[in-house]
Amino acid sequence: MSLIPHDIKDDEIRVISSGNNNDHPAPNKPTRKRKWIVAVSIIAMLLSVLAIVYMIIPKNSNDDSLDIITTEITEYQEDIEENIPNTIIESEPMAHGFVSISDTLVNKIPLTMFKPTNLTPTLQIGTDVLNDSTVRFVVQAADVRGDNGGIVGAYVNKGELLSKGQAKSGFCAIIGGKINIGVADATPFLEQALETDGYFFRQYPLVVANQIVENRPKGKSLRKALAELNGETVVIMSQEEMTFHDFSQSLVDLGVTNAVYLVGGKGYGFAIDSEGRKNEFGRQLKNMRPNTNYIVWR
Repeated sequence: MSLIPHDIKDDEIRVISSGNNNDHPAPNKPTRKRKWIVAVSIIAMLLSVLAIVYMIIPKNSNDDSLDIITTEITEYQEDIEENIPNTIIESEPMAHGFVSISDTLVNKIPLTMFKPTNLTPTLQIGTDVLNDSTVRFVVQAADVRGDNGGIVGAYVNKGELLSKGQAKSGFCAIIGGKINIGVADATPFLEQALETDGYFFRQYPLVVANQIVENRPKGKSLRKALAELNGETVVIMSQEEMTFHDFSQSLVDLGVTNAVYLVGGKGYGFAIDSEGRKNEFGRQLKNMRPNTNYIVWR
């Protein structure tokens, strides 16, 4: 830092007089010239400090800005890579299983279709299944009696016969993780379910070999069906109240080969789609009957 020039040398003394020798300034009282020198010195020191700070800070600021830009570019590239088809990231939901959900119109009738992918079906009794994090798709299966709360028709859970009877001719059997649906008063699938720790329940038949099956109930309600479509098992749900006949007709028009009924109305269920979103339908009641049962995909 350069010295500030003065009009006297360091080894010289200047005596300032106002013209009266008796009016000397007090020994400790600074003169106006000395005050000015001190002020200039302080200002010079501050300017020097600011210059040093200026030389240091810009370098650090540039580095921080570069780091931020680099991070944003990296994250943007990662997002692009996640959306590229046939990558490991995109195939992960397939490994864990999910439900494809699509809406369609059949003769101006709105339907929603659920197709399980890479999931294994079972049956389960009780509402605890609704809080199971491993479940990807759940729909109420067999009807429950209004008088004694028993399950309507034959019902097998892990090879155990929990209910007997043949109130309805439609059936669903799950043997070795594969769903079989059809219509029969007596079927070997019941025995197979008992012998192989399988699953079985009875319901109204809706479609057999691409043909409508008529059922006694004539009222309208929201309808659900477990169906065979193009060689795959799907669940189809009406978006408006329909009779059994009209619902069965819409299934036939859609191309369904075989179908049995699932608990309709406002029966609660949900499906986890490929994005991990939980799609709920129906209404979850506070006091569900103990034998409320579900067909479940995990």
